Amino acid sequence: MLSESFIASTLASAKTPTATLRDVGICVQELQPSPQLRSTFKKSSTSTNCLAVTPSHIFAAQADKAVVHVYSREKGNQEALVPFPERIRSIAVADAKYGDVLILGTEGGRLILWETCTGRQLATTASHLQPVTSIVVDPTSNFILSGSDDASIHVWSIPNILSFSKPAHGGRDRHPANAPIRTFSNHRAGITSLAVGHSSGRHNIAVSTAKDNTAIAWDYQTGQVLRTYLLPFSATCVALDPVDRAFYVGYEDGSAQSVDLYRSQSSQHPLHDASLQATPAQVSAEDRWLPPAADSGTVKALTLSYDGTILLSAHESGKVLSWNIARRKFTASVADYTHPVTNLIMLSPSGLLSSSQELKRVTHTIVKPRIDNSFADPAHAPGAVPAEYKFHTHVVTSSAQSRKPSPFSQALTHAFFPESMIEEGLAELAALQSPDALNPVRVVAGTASTDHLAPTPMEEDSRVADLERELATLQKKVALNDTARQANVSEVVQLRSTVTQLQDYINELHEKQEAAQADRVKRQARKEERETKRRQAWLAAEKKGRNGDAAMKKMEIEEDVLTSESDDQSDE
Repeated sequence: MLSESFIASTLASAKTPTATLRDVGICVQELQPSPQLRSTFKKSSTSTNCLAVTPSHIFAAQADKAVVHVYSREKGNQEALVPFPERIRSIAVADAKYGDVLILGTEGGRLILWETCTGRQLATTASHLQPVTSIVVDPTSNFILSGSDDASIHVWSIPNILSFSKPAHGGRDRHPANAPIRTFSNHRAGITSLAVGHSSGRHNIAVSTAKDNTAIAWDYQTGQVLRTYLLPFSATCVALDPVDRAFYVGYEDGSAQSVDLYRSQSSQHPLHDASLQATPAQVSAEDRWLPPAADSGTVKALTLSYDGTILLSAHESGKVLSWNIARRKFTASVADYTHPVTNLIMLSPSGLLSSSQELKRVTHTIVKPRIDNSFADPAHAPGAVPAEYKFHTHVVTSSAQSRKPSPFSQALTHAFFPESMIEEGLAELAALQSPDALNPVRVVAGTASTDHLAPTPMEEDSRVADLERELATLQKKVALNDTARQANVSEVVQLRSTVTQLQDYINELHEKQEAAQADRVKRQARKEERETKRRQAWLAAEKKGRNGDAAMKKMEIEEDVLTSESDDQSDE
């Protein structure tokens, strides 16, 4: 049966919790066919934009702390408590199908990327001047959009940040390592929320809201502003329609509003009409969807159902409200968690028929992060994967994959064509060239009959000789392939040994350079010491009424004798 659920997280408050929700911070709630609480996770308190969900885990950044709680959805318990060097203000997950990379926005204005399957941790430059309040990842998992209280939005490239080959510094057009590739600065106040479109093509939209009562739709891959909307109030959160027809915003008075992207007289798509891009669109306050009660509180988060017909809003009062998008009004109260609900994430519906995949990857274990210091190692080659880099995953094959593969599939994965397949192919080729296959069917007196012409012994001998020559040729080719493969293997071994020798030679050169540098430092120290002694001898001679220059020359002669003797000893 088709069912649809969502995950909600709360912020700890001074209100007395009910007995059923005591110490509960994350709830898995079923929306359809009937609203009911499915499971809970305890000991968590999250702020807005501090919850990320993968098929196997839930990541919750704790409010005003530098800690992330990791919960296992399969086991239903807390799996790890991960500390970080800075307080976390927002999080998102890239490639949510597998939960590979967790992105965390810090209070210091930087991003921290954590590969949950390997434990590798990287940090970007502190490009934001204030805390990172919102993070979203595009559908291709190639770009990160981060919004901050400093009114700027940075676009980051995930492959550039995670790459083992870092670009060199310098140059006017070069970006430093782990720096944003683009900055969007059209807002005039702090960013409150971000939403990204669902397109995986070359162009996709992003909608950002800020405290300056504006919402801007723009292309994050080019930085072009597509449309500016003047809202009646400051939006606290935003959500995009599943097919990018409209976006929805929530306000501090508990109301929600739908902004249709296609509501225009333009003959083409309004977002790509150049005549409308320079004119802001005014959104009327009368079009808002009002909550059933005035004490609902601020809308903290928004999410939509799979088909885009139901809008869910999380409120500061602890209620989760359902809105009918077609009728544009409130429908029902789905849940009441007593604590302020700060995050809502809709899960993929279960029960839909889908094509079975031959191979799927499921991550079961989370590796705690460790800072990647491989680039600081002078022996690390650019672009090379460190030896300690390990990928933890669990591979599950479907029932179709568990059956014995066909001979053709085996041949595709084999290093070369098996001899049995070559012989079978030659036999089929001989059968096709036989007179039986080439003899036509004659129709005589309304009945079908076949006349077989028997081959002569000379023809059979010549055909056998041809087949033997072809078989000998194929065997030679197989032998040549084996020889070439062995030669390639020997070349690879030789190259590896040469690389090892070069590495040893480089290390030896480094040691010699360090020794020479240390020797230079010692000689400079001895020279400075001699200069100091000469000055002291000159001052002592002048005080005694003697010639200071003569005393210095005498000391220089003595030092030259001592230096020559030490050099002779070092040469020996």
